[in-house]
Amino acid sequence: MSIFRNLTAGLMLSGLLLPVAAEAEITIAVVGAMAGPFEKIGKEFKQGTRGAVKEINDGGGLLGQKVKFIVRDDNCNPEEAKKIASEIVELDIAFVMGHLCSDASIAASDIYEKHNLLAMSPSSTSPELTDRGYNLAFRTTGRDDMQGFVLAEHILRNFKTKRLAVIYDDNGYSKGLTKTTGDFVKKGGMKDIYQVMAPKAEPFDFSAIIARMKKDNIQLAFYPGLPGPVLAFARQIKEAKLKVRLLGSDAFSGIKFDDSNRRLLDGAQFSFAPDPKDDRRNKKLVKWYKSEGYSPEAFAFYSYGAVQVWAKAVKAAGTLDAAKVAQTLRSKDFDTVLGKISFDDKGDISNPGFVLYFINKGKRYYLD
Repeated sequence: MSIFRNLTAGLMLSGLLLPVAAEAEITIAVVGAMAGPFEKIGKEFKQGTRGAVKEINDGGGLLGQKVKFIVRDDNCNPEEAKKIASEIVELDIAFVMGHLCSDASIAASDIYEKHNLLAMSPSSTSPELTDRGYNLAFRTTGRDDMQGFVLAEHILRNFKTKRLAVIYDDNGYSKGLTKTTGDFVKKGGMKDIYQVMAPKAEPFDFSAIIARMKKDNIQLAFYPGLPGPVLAFARQIKEAKLKVRLLGSDAFSGIKFDDSNRRLLDGAQFSFAPDPKDDRRNKKLVKWYKSEGYSPEAFAFYSYGAVQVWAKAVKAAGTLDAAKVAQTLRSKDFDTVLGKISFDDKGDISNPGFVLYFINKGKRYYLD
């Protein structure tokens, strides 16, 4: 054995035997809330990226290199998002699939733009993300001004004669969607609206709000809130035996149902993007995920689509350079798991929009 080691060392020193070079890889980052109230969506982010990376690598990689991904948890906190973004731009990262919450995406985008790193969110809906003129901020989901219009139209068409309460969380997403929806509703003729901020911290005591709703005979409660406080609100409504319809927004898709809460939101309605798992063109992909022990949900596809469309733009541009990839994204149509998509000058996706769902036994169904 010592003779073999000495021979090998001698050959390497003489240049006759060279060490095998490590295969070059392209690294992308997946950033979002991976635990707590958004753990469910965080899992969808990771699964969507895993599927897209597998497709890329099975197809020969990207620009002759394999793709891998790392995961970072920003807890939907803007300060943590900035910290993570500052770390990412110091690494050899080609693309950011994220962030999850709008406030986090907006905070991080300042850093990505400065350091020429393209980021694409599958879930951040605040118009501010793409309204600031940044070149490298994209999203594969719709905007809250679009979502607010869909929600307001639904309210005016089906609940115009009902008493309306609007509850919102203390964050940019909830406040922004509340204002957008409220403006459309008021333009449509609904004026007598009880509007109030939800409790900021656990245990999320809604008793005063519910008492006011009882007094005012509220029949519809619009709450574009995060999973934790929404579940607390729904539970307290049930305990108070208050008969009120609950209407929510895309954040409802992050609610993780189990035996303790499966019936809490029965009958609740909410807005969200069309679910790509229902698209027959994704039948093979859904089957693959299930063979892996995972049943894909909507954000898995919007994450998959973000990685997929970025990779297609890289191939079309022939480079990883963020500015050139961004230009390609804005100038072409791309076939993806989300259908044929394109992006406007702001970085907003041309398709899809928002539709309405209702909940029964912890499952969502399209609202006719």
